[in-house]
Amino acid sequence: MVPRVLRALRFLVGTAATRSQRVARCSTATRSPHGIKATMAVRECPARDWESHRLGAEEAAGGESGGSGEPSSYASQLQMDSDGCHSMEQKKKQSKKQKKELCSLDGSIRCLMMEMPFAKADIENEFNDNCALHSNIKKKRKRTTGTENEGENLIKKKKKKQDRPNYFISLPITNPKIMDGIKALQNTIIKKDCRLSKAMVHHGSLHVTLLVMHLSSEEVIDKAIGAFLESKNLIEELLQEKRLDVSFQGIDHFRNQVGFVKLADGDHEATLLKIAEIVKKVFQEKGILTGDDKALKPHLTFMKLSKSPKLRKQGVKTIDPALYDSFKSHYFGDELLNRLDLCSMMKKKQPNGYYHCESSITVGEKRGPEPDDAELLSLSKRLVENAVLKAVQQYLEETQNKNRQTDCESPVKTEEAATGNSKESENDNSK
Repeated sequence: MVPRVLRALRFLVGTAATRSQRVARCSTATRSPHGIKATMAVRECPARDWESHRLGAEEAAGGESGGSGEPSSYASQLQMDSDGCHSMEQKKKQSKKQKKELCSLDGSIRCLMMEMPFAKADIENEFNDNCALHSNIKKKRKRTTGTENEGENLIKKKKKKQDRPNYFISLPITNPKIMDGIKALQNTIIKKDCRLSKAMVHHGSLHVTLLVMHLSSEEVIDKAIGAFLESKNLIEELLQEKRLDVSFQGIDHFRNQVGFVKLADGDHEATLLKIAEIVKKVFQEKGILTGDDKALKPHLTFMKLSKSPKLRKQGVKTIDPALYDSFKSHYFGDELLNRLDLCSMMKKKQPNGYYHCESSITVGEKRGPEPDDAELLSLSKRLVENAVLKAVQQYLEETQNKNRQTDCESPVKTEEAATGNSKESENDNSK
């Protein structure tokens, strides 16, 4: 960059000097028509012969003036030209000195520049190339930073997916009264807005979640089953052979996205929270992830918009509380705490709509409502089928035993017959 600038400066100085010289020469030539020859002679003469030319010019001027003794205009003009020549010579000398200084400076700079790695490079091309490289580097940085951010986001998403809960401890709802009340609630909401039918929870899936966790493999699932079974004794110690009735009354929501039935006020909620803490402690001792540390709020979900993402496209973004105004203080019934299940969120549900169950524990005898006619009929059918199967099995076993006995008796009889015949023959011979 520096040599190029110096070359440009030298070019500008040279052009300015030549222009000034041309102007001076033209001015001296045009001052007097008689001095054209003299000025041409001055241009052609060297500096050492200037005095002789000047004297000759003065004599010629004196001759032309007729010996009057006074300097003629031609002589004065010639004197001015000589002065101009002197000034020109001085200017030339000064310009030569400046050129030498510039050359020496240029040489020193060139020597310094030759040591640089880009001494022989074209500045413009290099500058353009560097600009292009800088722009490419910036683009690459932007791209790489974008890809790095995308990669980090993907890793975070994968971790979230990996750590997302996929199993839970469930208190199943089996009381028909509670189920019927929730069905009536769902029907009233659907009548007011039929689009929400896709957001309703099936009555076979009704439950209360006590704990969520992430089980990553079959080994971890087996470990969780063992921990869940260990918690049974601790829960029974907490209950002290007392039965726990969980009451449900009223309706609430989470951010107008999830509708649920609340637990009624009472000691049963505190006991339920203690049971959840017991199970959580046992699971954590086994090194099993148990969700976040948010405070548990037991509830019975009957609808949630996340069940059908299409509802958002249809304009349903929230649940209007006016849809369930008539059930805000409704009493749905009690559920006896008799069984807890370790269920999967991802595996296929059972035919009745309930979740896939890995393991279950019972904490007391069932003291539920009396079975209805349908349950009695199915129970009697099972009993009859079991009795028929047992009778068929007994008959088959008896027939197999008889066949074995006959097979065993036949060789004995043949041996006896053979021994009898031999004895008779011996008696005959003795006689």
